[in-house]
Amino acid sequence: MASDIGRAMARLKHRDVRTRRRAVRTLFEQDDPSTLEAFEFLLDDEDPWFVSKALEAYRMWSQSQGATSVQTLLNHASTDVRRVGANLLAAHGEAGAVIALSCLDDSDGVVQKKAAQALLLHPSNQGLEALLAHQHESIICIGMRHPNLEIEHVKQGLTHTSKMVRKAALSAVFEHNHPVEFELLKAFFDEDIEAVNIVIWIAQQRPEQLDTFTQQIKSHHVRELATYLRNNAQESKDPLVASLVEGGILSPVARWLLVQGSQEDELRWAMIRDERLDVIERSKLLERLIGRAGDANVQEQVEAFIQSSPPPLLLVACENLSTAATELRS
Repeated sequence: MASDIGRAMARLKHRDVRTRRRAVRTLFEQDDPSTLEAFEFLLDDEDPWFVSKALEAYRMWSQSQGATSVQTLLNHASTDVRRVGANLLAAHGEAGAVIALSCLDDSDGVVQKKAAQALLLHPSNQGLEALLAHQHESIICIGMRHPNLEIEHVKQGLTHTSKMVRKAALSAVFEHNHPVEFELLKAFFDEDIEAVNIVIWIAQQRPEQLDTFTQQIKSHHVRELATYLRNNAQESKDPLVASLVEGGILSPVARWLLVQGSQEDELRWAMIRDERLDVIERSKLLERLIGRAGDANVQEQVEAFIQSSPPPLLLVACENLSTAATELRS
């Protein structure tokens, strides 16, 4: 077997292309990582088939042969070859991350990004500093996802000249609940950048400041806020729910109430009666009570509401609830 491998390696430089192809196939059949060095010669071949096979060999065997094998690819003149090498960096752990540092200066943006991603997977303070000091904003943005990122780095990112970097820093604030200054986030809110996530962050970190934000909520934020409340708010005492109600941002709360039980009836009926809330939203709250039409408390509230001369749409919903209750009793 060893002699077969030796002959095949020697024939990779044979003048006859068919002999060379057979040699490549033989080496792949033997599946011996130690033959990888012989494939380096093929990286410069004029025939794309041989180049592709050489790259396939590096993908298969470079990890067992160590990070120096990847360095061979990264030193190559061909951008495509260097990109393959950059893709292999992460698999080589800390040794690959060391090589990745030098790849941040590569002329190809894809190589730079792959190197940056390897530095995320195998984090170090040296890697973090290299990412944040990079000349290209896309690499700095990757740095904003670094596990070693500290609050001061985030604050610097929030005031960066690049909008892309500022938004990446803002995402870091949300992901890790960094306690940054109120004024830094307000600048984003005023530009309608991640407005809903800012409101949610404020509810968690600075609930006393919620009124400043909820009063500026736009109609296109309502759906996103309602989805967040459904997934996260357990009761009406939740700071975000309470602040939205106090600030008159009622639609997301009304949509949240649609999936709440009888424990939230006090808020539910307050919303049904609140003329600031769109009549369709109020009607939906009434319609959702159809499954509880026979509940004495529901009927008491319905009768009292009818006496207040509600709009026609709400009156119809109330009458439907009364009819359903009558049918249940009969």
